[in-house]
Amino acid sequence: MTDVTVEQNNPESGDRSGRGVLLVLLSPSVALLIVTIFVAVTYLAGNGVSVYESQAIEVVAMQNEITSRWNQTVDDFNDTHVTSQPEHIALFSTSLDSVRGLITDSQAVINRWNEIDVPIAHENSYQLGLEALMAMQDGLILSEVYFQSSIDTRIADQLQAGEASAKLVYAAELWQAAAEMAAIEG
Repeated sequence: MTDVTVEQNNPESGDRSGRGVLLVLLSPSVALLIVTIFVAVTYLAGNGVSVYESQAIEVVAMQNEITSRWNQTVDDFNDTHVTSQPEHIALFSTSLDSVRGLITDSQAVINRWNEIDVPIAHENSYQLGLEALMAMQDGLILSEVYFQSSIDTRIADQLQAGEASAKLVYAAELWQAAAEMAAIEG
């Protein structure tokens, strides 16, 4: 993505190809992986689902819903053709509103994760999960800054988008590590 100023007298300056792709999409399957591993490890061991695992699965499902909504926001953003300043402002405003809702919901997920009573045997995967949740929220906050700045300046700043994207990719990597750790912990 490059810095782009959308001007009404130049309809091509704000098109989708000039704006580029917003951010790397996080796959809901990354967050689903931890649920799959929790369930598979538990049932293979023949122990059923523990209270901890049940609570963790519930929170991960909440996070999956946030990830799905984020992916929809990115899809909507990338599918919109912008040719004027009013369209630019409308698109970035809609995206900003969506991200703000996701940030609020993300904090609720973090709060719920923090309420889980963690057995010693699962402390490492739990901590990685918490770090993933916080990285996702940080990425959403950086996206909020990107959208607000783009509204204020009429410029889609590639560096801001890149920072947000990097943080979201890091969150996905942490979920992967948490899933792998959960499999080891059993």
